[in-house]
Amino acid sequence: MENRAVGRRFPFALLAILLAFVVLAGAVSVVNPLFESTDEIRHYRYVRHLVVYRQLPVQGAEAARSQSHHPPLYYALSALASGWIPSPHTPEIEQPLNPFWGYRMWEVSVDNKLQYRHDPAEEFPFRAGYLAAVVPRWVNVLLGAVAVYLTYRLGRQVWPDRLPLAWGAAALVAFTPQFLYLSGAMNNDVIAAAAGAAVLLVSVRIVQQGAGQKQLVALGLAYGLALLSKFHLLAMGGVIGLALALAAWRAPPFERPEPGARSRPLARWLRGLNVVLGLAVIVAGWWFLRNWRLYGDPTGMSKVNELWIGRPASEGWWALSQSLPYLWSSLWGRFGYGQIPLPQAIYGGLLFCCALALVGYLLPRRGPLPRAALLLLAVTVAGYVAVVFYYILIQPAGPMGRFLFPAFPAFAVLVVGGLDRWLRRPGWSAGIAAVGMAALALVALLGYLFPAVSAPPSLPAPPDDDGVLQFGDVAQLRAFEISSGSLRPGEPLYVTLVWSPLRRTAQPYVVYVHLIDDAGVLIAQRDTWPGLGRAPTTAWQPGQPFVDTYRVDLPETAYAPNRATVRVGLYEPALGRLPVTIAGEPAGDGMVVGMVTVEAPPGPWPNPLAANFGDEIQLVGYTVEPRALSAGGTFTLTLYWEPLRQPQHDYLVFAQVIDSEWNVWGSRDGRSPGWTEGQVVGDVRLITLRPDTPAGSYPIQIGLFHDETGRLPLLAADGHHLDERVLLGPIRVEEP
Repeated sequence: MENRAVGRRFPFALLAILLAFVVLAGAVSVVNPLFESTDEIRHYRYVRHLVVYRQLPVQGAEAARSQSHHPPLYYALSALASGWIPSPHTPEIEQPLNPFWGYRMWEVSVDNKLQYRHDPAEEFPFRAGYLAAVVPRWVNVLLGAVAVYLTYRLGRQVWPDRLPLAWGAAALVAFTPQFLYLSGAMNNDVIAAAAGAAVLLVSVRIVQQGAGQKQLVALGLAYGLALLSKFHLLAMGGVIGLALALAAWRAPPFERPEPGARSRPLARWLRGLNVVLGLAVIVAGWWFLRNWRLYGDPTGMSKVNELWIGRPASEGWWALSQSLPYLWSSLWGRFGYGQIPLPQAIYGGLLFCCALALVGYLLPRRGPLPRAALLLLAVTVAGYVAVVFYYILIQPAGPMGRFLFPAFPAFAVLVVGGLDRWLRRPGWSAGIAAVGMAALALVALLGYLFPAVSAPPSLPAPPDDDGVLQFGDVAQLRAFEISSGSLRPGEPLYVTLVWSPLRRTAQPYVVYVHLIDDAGVLIAQRDTWPGLGRAPTTAWQPGQPFVDTYRVDLPETAYAPNRATVRVGLYEPALGRLPVTIAGEPAGDGMVVGMVTVEAPPGPWPNPLAANFGDEIQLVGYTVEPRALSAGGTFTLTLYWEPLRQPQHDYLVFAQVIDSEWNVWGSRDGRSPGWTEGQVVGDVRLITLRPDTPAGSYPIQIGLFHDETGRLPLLAADGHHLDERVLLGPIRVEEP
């Protein structure tokens, strides 16, 4: 009686989980700007191709066909749902790029995490045809809910006597931040999760209840739809084969059959396999025939590798160990194209909790286990890990946690079941999983995703001020502050500005922050759209001030001691800088907001540094004199080298004045003055600039070269490859 009462309560828990999932994923679909999810604009082009041309796209190098290798089920559903909406979008739709996207993309911050420029037409109520792009997101919200529900059903099938574990597993999937995020975006990974859960659910039923005709038909149809969802669901064929084998030889799976009865289980296994694969071929076989006709390959993956510059698996082993941290983090919550991470402590905590839960299956004397069902779940997870590992070996884009989504429901059921092996109280196990993951979802979405993709919060409208700083007719600067009056090379300076928009602009203007020393040399700079990419001037709300804090990194090779003014302004690349007025009076094309002193770091050499070239030779300091000169002039560069060991070759030192386009405007390449291990040597070079050198600031690139080995790599402290040069200076070339 108690179990029946408990069983009646849990559908309400499932309903609450599904409702919370739809609310959170729906919020993501509205708050997250269009096309910011991985490859979302490419998925949308696929949908628009179906809507506009009413036929499947063919793989090609053009942007509009870059996702055409995917099976069509999600795209067909999205086209049916959105095709009735008037929209000017073609399969060649482009979105304006944010040129400053990905600034320090490995960091947890809100700084330029948006890849594209977004205008008000994309926001609710979705003008200019953008509703047609939002509807496919809502299709994924529903498909995500289906995946959550199927996870619940899978949990009930595996743990029929521990029903709370079913909704605990459903909550784990529903509240995983990455699953929520992708459920609110356009992709075929969410339908892959639902399809994987469906195939696995029927497979577990067959193992536990037998391979009846109804179950075989359901499995064949589920597998056929899975093959039309995403290509790597082909791997579920191995799970199907194992499930039919276990059913044919009867559970428990490790019992030996009766003597003389081997042919009957084999015949049952083959008969079941024929039914399942036959139905799958009826449902999805046309897709593989089409690929064979178009690409000479039923999977179409040979064309994918050709277009996406794949590599042989034997050449990719180096990538496997490097990719594992990213694979794990992007399974749980790494948004956008990976540039919006969560703190590392969250990923580490999830790894510890999952490992601890799975260890629970090794605990002795904790009651019977549904071994056959757990075997299927474990094989599913292990199989997809192997698939993704192989993809990492052959493709640079391999380490994506979303590629594991078909096995994620199985993983969730395993984790919650393993947790219960420790606690032995299903309600507690499910509650911990549900509450813990719900808390993580709220923290991830509200604390990290939404701030990174939303416009900066507005401040109260300021009072009129006759002495206000104004940049053209575009904006006013109401307040400013710098974080420090002194810093050392390699340290950041934070500049805070309070902007008060006056109007929107047709093209986005750029904020610049320059550090200019007494010699007029630009020693550090930062350019970005306002709002750190989240508030371009094309989307400004006049009269709604906001605060920006810009990080400006002083290079580790910056000249010191030195002194610099901090200057800010607005410019448009084609139109130039906006003029500044103070109380209506002209004040140039920029505004000085502070001054900093650049302190010399400690060391025996001028401008000390530790530029390690190949663990052979280290550049430990340098001087430049003069640092400002005219085109055609000559300056003296002195380099201080310290061999870390006896060099293997007599290297050529190259010293070149370059611009951002790699043009060389002056150089002095030549042999070193001689190397002696442990002895610092001064290397003096006179560099004459070309007479036609344009005015501006130019870094000096320094490196070591040998005809046989090429350039010596510049190494970080931990030994990984940074570059093949180090940039010094810069110098300033004055106007004639």
